[in-house]
Amino acid sequence: MTNTVEDIFPLPAILEILRQQVSETKKIYLVGGAVRDLLMQRHGHDLDFVVTGDVLPVARKVADAIGAAFYVLDAERQIARVIYQSEAGQRWYLDFSLIRGATIQEDLQARDFTINAIAIGLDQLDRVIDPLNGAQAIKDRKLRICSQNSFMDDPLRVLRAVRLSADLGFKIPSDTLAGLKAAIPELSRVSVERQRDELFHILESRHATLGLRTGFMLGIFQKLLPEVTALQGEIQAAPHVHDVFDHTLAQTESLRNLYDLLVEPYAADKGSNLIFGLALMEIGRYREDLQRHFAVRLNPDRSLFGLMMLAGVLHDSAKPFVRTVDGNGRMHFFEHDALGAEIAAQRGKDLALSTGEVDRLTVLVRHHMRIHHLAKTGHEVSRRSIYRYFRDLGDAGVDMVLFSLADKLATYGVTITPADWQKELHIGRQLLEAWFVNKEAHIQPVKLITGSDLIAELQLQPGPQFGDLLEAVREAQAIGQVGTREEALEFAREWANNTSRGMNKDARWN
Repeated sequence: MTNTVEDIFPLPAILEILRQQVSETKKIYLVGGAVRDLLMQRHGHDLDFVVTGDVLPVARKVADAIGAAFYVLDAERQIARVIYQSEAGQRWYLDFSLIRGATIQEDLQARDFTINAIAIGLDQLDRVIDPLNGAQAIKDRKLRICSQNSFMDDPLRVLRAVRLSADLGFKIPSDTLAGLKAAIPELSRVSVERQRDELFHILESRHATLGLRTGFMLGIFQKLLPEVTALQGEIQAAPHVHDVFDHTLAQTESLRNLYDLLVEPYAADKGSNLIFGLALMEIGRYREDLQRHFAVRLNPDRSLFGLMMLAGVLHDSAKPFVRTVDGNGRMHFFEHDALGAEIAAQRGKDLALSTGEVDRLTVLVRHHMRIHHLAKTGHEVSRRSIYRYFRDLGDAGVDMVLFSLADKLATYGVTITPADWQKELHIGRQLLEAWFVNKEAHIQPVKLITGSDLIAELQLQPGPQFGDLLEAVREAQAIGQVGTREEALEFAREWANNTSRGMNKDARWN
């Protein structure tokens, strides 16, 4: 079925509201990627509009009419954003900006690539405005710059070129590539926030790993992600089939594939090979739960999946710093997860991520070996291990199931055996079952006693030990050793007595 302009709007009311505001003195144009995607018969969720009059009232009317969020991104330059979320949870971004130049043709000629320099006036939906032959570039599958100065005018377009080339499968012609390479040093003129946003567009795209590999190959990420650039050529021993750099990109590729398989809507052809078929059998039952989990955002402009991909890029970044070789010639990377978490935290701060995002990034890198270690202990995970896993990771423990599975695939590649894969899957299934089905009993039991009870019932003096004691009671609840208030008080009494005698606080209850 061929899409029309009307089809690409999340609600018909939006187009109607916008067309009502068009007049002799005010024109509104749909521009850029939305028109490109329409011509390519692709489905997107970003709509960009150029307005010849006052922009902010136009965007505000749309937001008010459909009950969407409204943001002024730049009052001086009149740039606004409307974010609409459908009943299915899909987010749509509608960006409005003031026309650049006297005409729409001038505006389009100042844009980045010819495939984005196409517009449709909302008063003439059947006419495509294409002064730079962008439609032909789409047919030729080539990413051409609008002018020789495109990259120098805005060096961020270097990153955008990598993303679009990978995402669309378009070739970058030699003249455009030459301009791109010349502009790479000029990225230092671009704010880290803008570079970060474009990086996340790459991380969230369907062909993220191709974009990342191209960017590293061209030297674009040397300053943005220097710790990853340093991984190239860093060898590692079996069972790894790649050096650390290629393993990193293999992990992001596997993560993208597993997300498509287990979180995105089901398609019968996704489980067509044995590895993916086994994953569907074990994890596929939690698809709706995973969809709700990943719909949550720590920042309205960046997805949880994109953050998880960034953690994948950084998860082994400490390996060059901790590499050792023992007396038998065996290579080790002890504590690379701990040091890697520090590196990831700093990189998150340097990218101006929010505190919540930095915390999530750090947790994923710090604990990326956790499920691998659990898989080595046996097929069944104890309730104590499950409790402690989520105590340390929180809801990031859900991310970690997919993250760890991707790491497993990237480590072994085609050498992975169904038995080893099944073991890791089985651990992941148990963790997801505990979180999605048995959270109240196994992870977050209702409090049976409080600090006031310790004072009133056990005559204990308040102090730092109260937190440890109450945590010990909570763990005992989670693993089924304590079920009533009386049992909790008795547990607390013995815990306190053992601690006062210098015994290991877990000795009585392990």
